[in-house]
Amino acid sequence: MEAKERLRNDILTAMRVHIDANTLLILETVIVQNLQGIEITKSETSLATIDNTNQYIKELFMARKAPKLSSETAKYYLSTIDELISIINKQLINVTESDVEYYLMVKQKNNSGASLNNLLRNLSAFFTWMRKVKLISDNPCDGIERFTEPEKPIDHLEAQQVELLKKGCKYKRDRALIEFMRCTAMRRGEIPSVKIQDIDFRTGKLLIYGKKSHKYRTVYLDNVALYYIHEYLDERKVTENSKEPLFTHVRGDTTQALDVDGIYVTIKTIARRANIDKNVYPHIFRKTTATNIVKRGGSDEIAGEYLGHAPRNVTAKHYTYKDEKYTERIFRDFVEAF
Repeated sequence: MEAKERLRNDILTAMRVHIDANTLLILETVIVQNLQGIEITKSETSLATIDNTNQYIKELFMARKAPKLSSETAKYYLSTIDELISIINKQLINVTESDVEYYLMVKQKNNSGASLNNLLRNLSAFFTWMRKVKLISDNPCDGIERFTEPEKPIDHLEAQQVELLKKGCKYKRDRALIEFMRCTAMRRGEIPSVKIQDIDFRTGKLLIYGKKSHKYRTVYLDNVALYYIHEYLDERKVTENSKEPLFTHVRGDTTQALDVDGIYVTIKTIARRANIDKNVYPHIFRKTTATNIVKRGGSDEIAGEYLGHAPRNVTAKHYTYKDEKYTERIFRDFVEAF
């Protein structure tokens, strides 16, 4: 690693605990701009121990890469890396393909092919980042084949299961949340940031920020969802122009946003009350909406468009512009309740 890059990395890792992720990205840009044309000749000293080297790399990851990921993804990557280190006991800059294969062999005893592929994907993403920041020259995961995964039917809720789930709604918030997730197919990590005033109650339109894609996208609410949301807001005695979070706690501070864990617990509780014979969790609503789009005549690509998935082909990604009217047509044709 060049002395200039090491200086940038040292500044970022030192400042990571003092400023937020967006400011950290701005700081990195400022550093790069101000170091342009400057030569740094101070010699580098090799890091002495495995622990020091690996800790430095992880702190650098948190400073430079983690701000561009969701907090859950960053934690998942680091937990996999920590597990790798505990098994092979080496500096990350010296990890080989054989080391990764040994790690996966150890994990193979208690994990399915899908779980092993997730671990391999985490390691590959981390080492790809290390390669891009010039900590290593090659990704040790590149030559490792994926594990075989048995194809399973896509997990989703059938219409009768959705109806049964409604019987488990004890609070007006419960029904409003279910209808909201049915319409929008939002990830649970995206829901806490939605404010009441964000919704256009005339059209049902809602502009949201995708935490995974880091892009804005438009979703819609039908009249059924809006009805139950209105009931919930009336109970809270708040108006459509309120800046409060759309979904909040029913006890304690009822102005506090229902966070990702709260959403998970709420959905699991509704399912338990409904005595539904199925594993119900927040992401299943996203899968159900996509499945229903296809069932009602839409294509996989159309379902992906509504869910906010990135286009796979070059034309769709770089040459085809689709406005919010296109998304609304998808919603009206394939998502909206009859």
